[in-house]
Amino acid sequence: MNEKAFNLPSRLIAKIYLFRTIFRGSGWAFANDPAFIHVSSSPQFWDEINEKFYAKYNGLDRKHKEWAELVMRGELIEGPTRSWSINMARDGYGNLKIPWTLLSNYPTQGTGADIMMLARISAYKRIKKYKIPCLFTSTVHDSIITDSEEKYCQDIAAVFTDVFKDLQGNIKTAFQYDWLVPMTCECKIGPNMKDMKAIS
Repeated sequence: MNEKAFNLPSRLIAKIYLFRTIFRGSGWAFANDPAFIHVSSSPQFWDEINEKFYAKYNGLDRKHKEWAELVMRGELIEGPTRSWSINMARDGYGNLKIPWTLLSNYPTQGTGADIMMLARISAYKRIKKYKIPCLFTSTVHDSIITDSEEKYCQDIAAVFTDVFKDLQGNIKTAFQYDWLVPMTCECKIGPNMKDMKAIS
């Protein structure tokens, strides 16, 4: 949608737009980014786009501003899995300013990392239990990457599907938090990260 709306050259650039906006990137950042200059080189234009985004997603805006109040008072931001202490930033003149990018990013990325850690541990234990030959090679944001022979891939996919079915309950057990959003996963197989196809 954003890719089409702004005539962006790729899904990756559209993803950069979304993440930069969600984490309250400035209009200046867009106006000086070669991937977005063809849309507008005006920081004011992009600031107005950002304002429209947060007017639409006003619940997110309210949460960020609530966190900003906590940061200004020197208090912790409490998340589902842990807390964050974020200090006020300073501008080029030494004046205090709200660290919008940090306070919007840390709770989101930190919570996501904790949930993926839980999923990874659960998957590892189950794969060991079922004695499936498999190496855990990497975790990248919301992806867990394993290496195995092709004949075991359906078994591994079934394990991960069950892991995510159980994830809400495991979050409750590990963090004493009632996670309301259903968690699902998509499994892909391929000889490398470029040539992948979905199998579940």
